[in-house]
Amino acid sequence: MYCPNCDKIIDTIEKRCPTCNEYLLPNKNGKLDLVKIFESSDIGMTAIIKSILISADIDYLVKGEHMQSILGGQFSFAFGADIGKVEFFVHIDDEEVATELLTEINSE
Repeated sequence: MYCPNCDKIIDTIEKRCPTCNEYLLPNKNGKLDLVKIFESSDIGMTAIIKSILISADIDYLVKGEHMQSILGGQFSFAFGADIGKVEFFVHIDDEEVATELLTEINSE
């Protein structure tokens, strides 16, 4: 992990720097190594995926969630194909576990 405030690489699994309490980044360039693990326009499915990832203690990023809640994916033809679609991303280190947890859902 890298502390942007102290400019140090720190060998820890903690989310904050033990010296200055700044949020740590996964690497010095600050880029997260995220991979998409799931995509849906079903608002109910979004809640299920969140629940599964939270239960497994897997951090995730959701893209498009707010547009889904406004339009529910029902009117995507009027605004473009991506409106109403929610995408879930996890860190590359969690990809295998997250994918396995979502195997049955992804196959439907």
